[in-house]
Amino acid sequence: MVYRAINLPLLLLFVVSANRLEAKTVKVFILSGQSNMEGKGNPDHLDTYKNDPSIEPTYKSLKEGEEWRVREDVWITYPTKSTGAKHGPLTVGYGTKGENSIGPEFGFGHAVGDAINEPVVIIKVAWGGRSIHKPFRPPSELPSDAELKEMVLDAQAKFEPQMKNYEQKIDAGKQARKPKPAASFEELKQQFGESYRDLIQHTKEELSNIATRFPALQDHEPQIAGFVWHQGFNDKIRSEYRETRYADYTKWLAGFIRDVRKDLNAPSMPFIIGELSTGGIPNRGDFQIAQKNTAELEEFQGNVAFVETAEYYDTRAHELYEKGFWKGTEEQKAKWRAVGNDRPYHYLGSGKTYYLKGRAFADAILKLGRD
Repeated sequence: MVYRAINLPLLLLFVVSANRLEAKTVKVFILSGQSNMEGKGNPDHLDTYKNDPSIEPTYKSLKEGEEWRVREDVWITYPTKSTGAKHGPLTVGYGTKGENSIGPEFGFGHAVGDAINEPVVIIKVAWGGRSIHKPFRPPSELPSDAELKEMVLDAQAKFEPQMKNYEQKIDAGKQARKPKPAASFEELKQQFGESYRDLIQHTKEELSNIATRFPALQDHEPQIAGFVWHQGFNDKIRSEYRETRYADYTKWLAGFIRDVRKDLNAPSMPFIIGELSTGGIPNRGDFQIAQKNTAELEEFQGNVAFVETAEYYDTRAHELYEKGFWKGTEEQKAKWRAVGNDRPYHYLGSGKTYYLKGRAFADAILKLGRD
């Protein structure tokens, strides 16, 4: 009896240690931003470019016969998909243009899945038209109550003459659009940071539901392996920020990185800033420099990377777009549809562009994880 009592703790220690050695993990990557993270790409464009040097090396791995491959080691959950929350194994259909559309998650998921031996889950949380100026503003950078009150007064001062002008036009029998009333203090306070809070909420919910969403991962412990941020159009077009060369964007994005790491309890989480590259290389300027400046802050060395993507803009699709093929003859439309399906601010809907951007994000985040 004495012998057994003395060795019971050792036996328990052995069992616990063995269980820890057998513990399985799943690497989790979070993808967030606005419409170009949502994705407008058509994967069929990859068929068009299957012999292109940038696509050919990986093209065959994307297919199972004539169909797009459905991976058995990479899963994705997209709770904010505009047509309804969706989750499943990685394949096409996680963009916003129907069940045959892609965003950066497609190339990203294939790249990390090929590089990592463990299973992978992608949590994609993105909404179109969201700025870091307001909806994505992180908690540490929210305006003070005094600043909010000043904003309300300014908005009310602008609304009154707009409303007066509207009423005069209506009285004169003219058509006019009724101006939107100025937001109240409480409404404005809610608007600042609303998407940031939703991002954190959705991410935490999806992390806690991985075993439910994906039964094959029931015995796996989720580990956050990185965050990819691809956003900026709605901030770039705000004229008041051009005067300061978007210095506030650099400041707000730095706060975003700090806060999201804190709120997800992932202090060393690798973070990728995907270049806003609508229009390609000719459209690079102060905004892209502001994005890059965030990654160059001393505190982010070795754990944040700025990834250039303008090189992936489809110049062939852009040429056809500029020539008006999207509204031309049936033959011209067919040529256009083989490479594009949207406007330049959505990377022309080029599946090639979205795929290559996703792979570039993956390469960068895997490098940060190794360093």
